[in-house]
Amino acid sequence: MPEALSVGTDWRLLGCAYVKFFVTRDHHNQRLLERHPFDLSTSIGRLAFTVTDEVLFPGVFGVETYCSYRVVDSLRRRDPDFGAAWLRRCRYRRQGLGLTVRPIHQSRQVAADIARMLCSSWAHQHCAEDSSVRVCNIVPTMLSDLCTSLCHSGEHPTDP
Repeated sequence: MPEALSVGTDWRLLGCAYVKFFVTRDHHNQRLLERHPFDLSTSIGRLAFTVTDEVLFPGVFGVETYCSYRVVDSLRRRDPDFGAAWLRRCRYRRQGLGLTVRPIHQSRQVAADIARMLCSSWAHQHCAEDSSVRVCNIVPTMLSDLCTSLCHSGEHPTDP
């Protein structure tokens, strides 16, 4: 863990690992990441912000966050679900910047939110109403894809 927390680590990848451990119920590794509650809160916040912007908004609502302010604000006013998602996005951003530190039980709640966002996006993309598809089957695959895109995005790693 200390090596993972060194400068140069993309903190969203730590968030991906935590969500994967949370969903697959790998309690041993989940507890290892929970030893550093501030770092966990920050990494989960950064990942939740990224998932909201890059997965949920385009996949579920069909809007990119870099659209004009008028388009986003109009959708926020018309669609209560988008408005609620936008407020959560603002909360995740504050958490990811370290402005609001969440205790471990709230970080677990954000991890569950991330899993729900990924499942919502998957369901909208695949028009799935199939109840046989389980969260623990979809989320790890989507997290792997997200980790791959984060590693190859060419961005500089985020510092704590």
